[in-house]
Amino acid sequence: MNRLWHFIKWNFTDMRPESKRMIIYFLAGIGFAFVTPNGFFITPIAIFLDMTQDMIRSRYEDYRKEQQALVDTLKDSSK
Repeated sequence: MNRLWHFIKWNFTDMRPESKRMIIYFLAGIGFAFVTPNGFFITPIAIFLDMTQDMIRSRYEDYRKEQQALVDTLKDSSK
């Protein structure tokens, strides 16, 4: 049993954060399925919200980089 626990901990150390979140959402869905009849639907809802937030964050970072490049170009051309 101790070896199994160490293997599980080792497996989670190199896992990407979004993979960890997906596993947590899945386990939460299983847990809520025991509490409420439609509890498993929490999983796809949480995954959808997580992916939407990641897409918005990624697009915002792209926007900020583009705006910063534009500002830098304008500063260089004004000199």
